[in-house]
Amino acid sequence: MYNVTTPDSSFDVCGMSYRYRYYLVDMIYPERSCFVNSLSCPNDRKRLKFKIAQEKAIKDVEVAFDALKKLWHILKYPVIFFNEKKMSGVMYTCIILHNMILEDEGNAICEYNEIEIVPMTKAFEVGSDEYLARRAINHDVEIHHVFRRELAGHIWTVDHIDLNVEPFDD
Repeated sequence: MYNVTTPDSSFDVCGMSYRYRYYLVDMIYPERSCFVNSLSCPNDRKRLKFKIAQEKAIKDVEVAFDALKKLWHILKYPVIFFNEKKMSGVMYTCIILHNMILEDEGNAICEYNEIEIVPMTKAFEVGSDEYLARRAINHDVEIHHVFRRELAGHIWTVDHIDLNVEPFDD
C-alpha cells in the first residue's frame, strides 16, 4: 500500500468507496484502515450480527490452516530457528502444494493461468511525501471506525447471512 504495488481492489459499502482490500483480524491488531477487527462488546443486534459474521469468517480461515497443518508437519509445531522470510516461504510452499493436490484430485476452485503476468514491484523511498501520505491513510483510525460501522450496516442488510439475529427496532 505504501509503495503503490497493492492491487486496486475498489469496492463500495453503503455508498462509501474504498480502494484497498482489508483483512479481518482479532482484537490484538492495531486500528488501521486495512484491518477490520471485531467488536468486543456489541451493544445492538446489528453490531452483534457483524461480530458473529466476522467470527465465522475467521473460524473458516482457522479451519483451513488446521487442514494445512494436518498435511504438512512443518506447520504443526513452532519453528523458532526460522526467520520471518523463511517461514513465509514455507507457508507459500505448503499452500501451493496443497492447491496442486486439490487440482490433481479435480477439486480445485480455479484454474492456474500460465500466461498471467505479475507486475514488477516498484522501489520506493521510505520517508518520501508519497510514502508518508499513504502511511497516513493506513494509520487513519477514523477510516477504520467508519469502515467497520459501514460493514456492520451492510451485513445487517444482507439477507443470505442468517445468523439467527432478530431484527432490532430503533
